[in-house]
Amino acid sequence: MGEAEIDLQPLITSGDAFGDPDNLPDMQIDKWLTSNDDCLIKDSMINVVDGKVKQEVMLKLQNVESGEIVLELECGLLLRNELIGI
Repeated sequence: MGEAEIDLQPLITSGDAFGDPDNLPDMQIDKWLTSNDDCLIKDSMINVVDGKVKQEVMLKLQNVESGEIVLELECGLLLRNELIGI
């Protein structure tokens, strides 16, 4: 079984920067570009779809003969008051 690393920061930053996705139309808001430092097979778009911030990533597995994994990530809205306990 292989392994792959993923950077969640682009998804979290994009979700936070645009605020409540329920108020946005379906659109691309960012992308995570492939580089020599990550496991991405191709550039990964971050989109608002049906009021949710989503990202599909295709990753090449490492420490294994071959393999790939496709993940769809979704960033949920956290209310700042909940984060600080108000």
